[in-house]
Amino acid sequence: MKQQWRERLGTVTLEPCAPVVAGSYQQWTLTLIVGSYGIDEGGTIKIAQRLACDMQPAQFSDPAAPAYCTVQTNGAAKLAPRFAPKGHERPWMIWCVVIDVYDGSLAPGETVTVVLGERSGGSPGIRVQTFVESAHEFRVFVDPTNAAVARAVVDSPKFPIVAGEAVELVCIAPSQAVVGEAVEVFVKGQDMWGNPTAVAGSVELSWEGEGEVVVEGCKVSFCAPGSGRLMAAVDGLRCYSNPVAVSETAPQWCRYWGDLHAQSDATVGIGTEEEYFTFARDWARVDFASHQGNDFQVDDEDWQRLNETVRAFHRDGEFVVFPGYEWSANSPAGGDRNVFYFAEGLPIVRNSHWQIPHVPEDEVSPAHPADVFFARLARLVPRDQVIIGSHVGGRWADVKAYFDPEAHNLVEVVSSWGVFEWMLFDALDCGHVVGVMCNSDGHKGRPGAEGPGAGEFGIAGGLTCVLAGELSRAGVWEALCSRRCYGTTGARILLDVQIAGALMGAVVENVDSVDIRARVVGAAPLEALQVYRGRQLLAEVQPPEFRDLGHSNRVRLMWSGSRIRGRGRRVDWSGVIRTTQATILEATTVSFDSAADGITETEPQAVAFQSQTTGDCDGIELVLNDGRVGSLVFESAAGTTEVDLAGLGHEALRFGYGGLDMQLVVQRYPERVEALELTLEAVDESPEEGQAAYCVKAIQCDGQMAWSSPVYVLG
Repeated sequence: MKQQWRERLGTVTLEPCAPVVAGSYQQWTLTLIVGSYGIDEGGTIKIAQRLACDMQPAQFSDPAAPAYCTVQTNGAAKLAPRFAPKGHERPWMIWCVVIDVYDGSLAPGETVTVVLGERSGGSPGIRVQTFVESAHEFRVFVDPTNAAVARAVVDSPKFPIVAGEAVELVCIAPSQAVVGEAVEVFVKGQDMWGNPTAVAGSVELSWEGEGEVVVEGCKVSFCAPGSGRLMAAVDGLRCYSNPVAVSETAPQWCRYWGDLHAQSDATVGIGTEEEYFTFARDWARVDFASHQGNDFQVDDEDWQRLNETVRAFHRDGEFVVFPGYEWSANSPAGGDRNVFYFAEGLPIVRNSHWQIPHVPEDEVSPAHPADVFFARLARLVPRDQVIIGSHVGGRWADVKAYFDPEAHNLVEVVSSWGVFEWMLFDALDCGHVVGVMCNSDGHKGRPGAEGPGAGEFGIAGGLTCVLAGELSRAGVWEALCSRRCYGTTGARILLDVQIAGALMGAVVENVDSVDIRARVVGAAPLEALQVYRGRQLLAEVQPPEFRDLGHSNRVRLMWSGSRIRGRGRRVDWSGVIRTTQATILEATTVSFDSAADGITETEPQAVAFQSQTTGDCDGIELVLNDGRVGSLVFESAAGTTEVDLAGLGHEALRFGYGGLDMQLVVQRYPERVEALELTLEAVDESPEEGQAAYCVKAIQCDGQMAWSSPVYVLG
């Protein structure tokens, strides 16, 4: 049958068909030899890539500009090419070139030649997707009959996409260690798009912190309790590790890091499930993981295979893996929910069978809307075997309209889609008891270390940290069910919280006043440690460098937020920052995620930039020759704000831009911040009647953040 379809639809070749570097500019020639059906007038040819692909959009009008493409045929028909996002069915939908055949037909054996990134007119070529893939595919579809039904040709061309040259080091160490016991430290390189590479030279490790250490290769032993971080150096590159807390004896609760939410090519991501879990374990060095394919795309065979893969990779004490899936309903029906199972062999309760109509509907699924799903799940799966997570992806979870208070519930504050504090606040406004998780929802095959790339996903992925008694499926599961967990934007920040004598996630009753104790050890210098009661900021501590800023010539502008809760949430802030009198001596970016964004031009009194946010923060820090004269003008696609520098004192100025938490913050900033540790002690003498939720948030100077699961106090 395969050979029959090859003869009918035709064959495709690609030149060159060799490995290319992620994010590089290339030129390819793709040739379709028309099959025995021919292609009728009104027929169509499509060249598509998977949803995760962030290759540069093709264009057919400017030969000198990037991504210029041409289409020709030796047949009598004419061809009309266009770039069409969503030009084919999921998952082959985001990047799609559609070629319409008109004014004639194409006969068997005639050719259609497409040059992607045609360089003869001065174009640099077309930028490849920014992430690695072992078998990247240009999938070609043909509709030979003018029936608007395009089918894939057999054996579309595939080639590897590999990492580029390392531009930075990443050093990952265990978050805790015991005196006298050696731990392994992992060092890798990363290219400009966040793809990992092996380091070529020998790694030098040194310790900056309390006590002495013994280093033997990539093994480190600590001689005394305390905290600190490692410096790694190789081939002229240097970096710090995450902070390490060293204790005399093993602590009751150890910190383990994971990414519970991402996808492979089982649905809309890239790479096999084996590649997925191998990356999480060996490159991201997370301790636990799960796979979350969209339910309406996972058939029974997929579900069985995913469970078998989870079983094969799970190892207590080494790498903990949970089976799961994403219940993917539209937001009015409840929105996206992550489903995590303790063990394999439990049923997938789907929202719909939209892309798997061959799977019969039965008493298990579809289960729609969310209240039906909750009831069905409660009937089919023991309560202690399932955790439900609410998240914001293409669809956002409406926790106000749909929530199961009897379930173990987590909310995802960070993913590659953005930062979503508002969903945590939505849950707390309703009195829901939830824990905090942060994950990637990555589609690029990099669970645990997902970068933003240059496409629809706006930021780097987050991480979830659990406080567990042991690295086992039972230990991590118990921590998640107890909400003894916190999330970060990706940095392995150490966060300790004790509120009303209880750890994060606890529910405490009969309390008249609330003692609050929090401590953070940052992976980089710290800006603030805060405690919230619901949405209200109760207390904040900052390093001493922030106490007197009135005369600082360093000014930081940070902008953040989303347009809406749905898919079109991305805000374009691109623009210019101008000074009317002061000269800009230095301009640096803060918390920009993608290499596709950043400062594009710098002049003595102007800085042009390209920036987009999806709930996260981007910023630029300026060093001025005199930070007290004239004005600072922020001109962006989202709006314009002017600040009188003489009136900018110690306190930050905040300007609302509408949308969903869209704002600009302008403040004087310290010349240098060195504090890696902050502690906060406070007392809430008048807790609210009923249930009050206390959450701790840490902010680093580089924009990285962490959120604790709340402690719930019943006054």
